Amino acid sequence: MKVIIETVLNIEGCRGMRRGEFYVRDQDFRADADFAVSIVAYEWIQQQLNETGHRETVIEKVTWNEQNNITDLVKKIQPVIKDDLPF
Repeated sequence: MKVIIETVLNIEGCRGMRRGEFYVRDQDFRADADFAVSIVAYEWIQQQLNETGHRETVIEKVTWNEQNNITDLVKKIQPVIKDDLPF
């Protein structure tokens, strides 16, 4: 499924909007569309943070297809870190 994701980020007081087309797996989209798109949006925001040098960033708004607001879902996503240390 192809969706258009739009982000509004506040990076150290400078607001910026980006829009892009992304593909979401059909199976994930059918199961829970908002969550599936939120994962893709989160990954894209992480790329944007890498581009800006991880400066202080506030996620103000995230939408997909211009009408579905998923800002709260994206803010709740946390990376999964494997803890395979022997101690």
